[in-house]
Amino acid sequence: MKKVYLIVLLCMAVVFAKAQGLSIQKGDGKISGVIIDSLSKQPVDFATVALEKWTDSKSVNGSISDEKGNFKLTGIGNGDYRLIVTFIGYKTTATKKITISDQNNVVKLGKIFLASSGKVLDEVTVVGQRELVENKIDKLVYNAEKDVTSKGGDAGDVLRKVPMVSVDIDGNVELRGSGNVKILINGKPSSLVNNNVADAMKMIPSNEIKNVEVITSPSAKYDAEGTSGIINIVTKKTNIAGVSGNISGTVGTRTNRGNGSLSYRTGKFGFNAGFGGMYFYPQDGSKTFLKNQFSNDTTRITSQNGVNSRGRNGGNMNFGVDYDINKTNSLSSSVKVNRRLSTNDASLLASYSTNYEGLLSQSYNSSTNNSNRAGLDWSTDYRKTFKKPQQELSFSFQLSNDEDNTDFSNHFLGISQPLDSTIRSYNAGKSHEITFQGDYAQPVSNKILLEIGGKTILRDATSDYSYEYKLAEGDFLPLSGFANAFDYTQNVYAGYSVLGFTFNKGYALKIGGRLERTEIRSNSQSSMISNNSNSYNNFIPSLTLAKNFADFSSLKVSYTKRIQRPSLRYLNPFIDTSDPLNSSFGNPNLLPEKTNSFELGYSKFFGRTSLNASVYYRNTSDVIESIVVPLDSIRSAISYANISKSSSVGVNLFGSVQVGQKVTLRGNANVYTYNAADSRVTTLYSNTSILYNMNLNASWNLPKDFVVEMFGMFNSPKRTIQGKNPSFSMFNVGFKKDVLGKRGSLGLNLSNPFNKDREFISSISGNGFNQYSQTSVPFRSLGVTFSYQFGKMDFRQQQQRSRSVGKKKGIQNDDLKQESDAQGQ
Repeated sequence: MKKVYLIVLLCMAVVFAKAQGLSIQKGDGKISGVIIDSLSKQPVDFATVALEKWTDSKSVNGSISDEKGNFKLTGIGNGDYRLIVTFIGYKTTATKKITISDQNNVVKLGKIFLASSGKVLDEVTVVGQRELVENKIDKLVYNAEKDVTSKGGDAGDVLRKVPMVSVDIDGNVELRGSGNVKILINGKPSSLVNNNVADAMKMIPSNEIKNVEVITSPSAKYDAEGTSGIINIVTKKTNIAGVSGNISGTVGTRTNRGNGSLSYRTGKFGFNAGFGGMYFYPQDGSKTFLKNQFSNDTTRITSQNGVNSRGRNGGNMNFGVDYDINKTNSLSSSVKVNRRLSTNDASLLASYSTNYEGLLSQSYNSSTNNSNRAGLDWSTDYRKTFKKPQQELSFSFQLSNDEDNTDFSNHFLGISQPLDSTIRSYNAGKSHEITFQGDYAQPVSNKILLEIGGKTILRDATSDYSYEYKLAEGDFLPLSGFANAFDYTQNVYAGYSVLGFTFNKGYALKIGGRLERTEIRSNSQSSMISNNSNSYNNFIPSLTLAKNFADFSSLKVSYTKRIQRPSLRYLNPFIDTSDPLNSSFGNPNLLPEKTNSFELGYSKFFGRTSLNASVYYRNTSDVIESIVVPLDSIRSAISYANISKSSSVGVNLFGSVQVGQKVTLRGNANVYTYNAADSRVTTLYSNTSILYNMNLNASWNLPKDFVVEMFGMFNSPKRTIQGKNPSFSMFNVGFKKDVLGKRGSLGLNLSNPFNKDREFISSISGNGFNQYSQTSVPFRSLGVTFSYQFGKMDFRQQQQRSRSVGKKKGIQNDDLKQESDAQGQ
């Protein structure tokens, strides 16, 4: 623990010392100008401006253009210089000689025009490539389309490469060690991820992901999402005029995928559509489970050993239209549908014994669990811009429906004592959500931007389930007391205001507040679950102060307060007894989590090397965690509870370096503490642990359009208040070759070549019990991917449109704690 605090203090000292050293000025000269797109004649914001000495090209000063394309360099000594202007997608531009002297120490360059680096071809458009990782002012962007090793995989494979993000073997996603992260698809929530993030990540093919945006300190403009932040997965979609599209397919030893997209744009009208499907070969694994329960001198021992087979398949479709009514008004609408099917067949030998009496009972259990999920999202957005830059008005509407039908059966063949019997159950779950949102941005001056808005989210979820039981001979009969119809309504009403300030010398400040009111009502037909209603208000402040330095480095400090409401998976009282010795159920009385989060971040770009470092601290009350609850001397159950408090301090480092012209190395390391306490929960484990996750990526560009990439990662065991879940590591190597005039690509991806199967161990302890589980699953995989792009595009028309329409707005419901798989049992 002391080592972590020393690391934190050292990082802070280095960052602040660097910041102080960069504030020194060496002269009185000033150079200013404005960066303009040569084609659209619109300003280029966030263009990089570097000042070099005329004689030796040594960089001595620099800046970034603002939203109007303006830049200003100060503190320049006398001498001769040239100005170098660069931005992604544009050709690098250099000025003529600029002389600063006592008689001429203020130079106004006026307009500097940047020409596009894109080349318009008959079939496709080639533009300048982005870096794999970009550190922008308000977020970090991972450009997945440049990653070779993710080809043929899914969203989970992509997220494992993203700095600060970790994904375990089940697909559960964490950001800086916290599972309280909201995942958006193209800036919007989706029924695809509402119920189960892990399953949803397997449904999104990596070939369709353009980039991943990570926002660790959202402003009050965003919903009161999780403690750790927002992950926005941006899929590939073109707005370029003409007809374009792509198709791709993957054939592998574990997974088969196929997907495609089509876009059409002419003038003010655009249309896009896409489809995708996947099929996972059934995965045969094994499981060992051992639980000891202690009472005085008696130890009761429950054990399970057996095998299981899991299968999964699904598909999704989407289509959308957008229309530019005129230069200042635009309208867009899209529909997405998805469906997922999964099965899990298991055969287990279950035994129960004590240390005094020996074996008491033994049975052979065979079970089948089927899940059928379907979702639909419909969203419509209207946006109006004004002559004044940054002034805009938007309205958004979204409708989401999700259905989750689950059934299972369990057959018990008694070997010693128990009678032959069968239990079966059916659960019909539905959720319905309607969202209305309005946002308005008004520049108060050239240096101040005011953003205000309001939002209403109306949610209703139901779960109707029943159980039946029969002996070896006889009919199925209802199990009294187990059937239930549960209805849960949650309405959220919110308003926010954010002020952004831009100061001289590279300083920027954003301060805001958000007020949310939540109204909850739940009804149950079961006498064991009480009906209740509850309402509460939350004020969510946010503050970010940033400083950009002349040597392309930046420093940022931020504070935000967030809440995290439990989703239906945590609330649903449905009892899943597909494994009768380890059932699970939700807790309808859960309270939302409340978190205070602080962050200090520093980034630096020098030559071919980039570095991003951050120190963060989180303090959370009413933490939602899964816990194991013994039901009797044999059975236990997994449920959820509010833990009194939890805190975490961490350090995250990400770096990238280019070695020569062909090789690039990237690495990410996150070290953080887990510290949770609750007098109501006892455990044999320490309440404090140091956890970590890290990864390393290497890419090598070979002749004749060959690319080789390697990726490795390791996550330490994850802690809960009762124990720890398995560690996770993997190694991938990928090869890609451009074919068919670079319109197609052929890839080969090998995952974990050194291990056919992987074992995952979990251990948990509580009041009067401890348990251990070991699961083995197939892990090695080999896949071949082919993709092809087609169509004819007009890049010039797109440039003009993008400058006039700008970035779209949309609904982002970020407030619900998403499901992750329960503790490994």
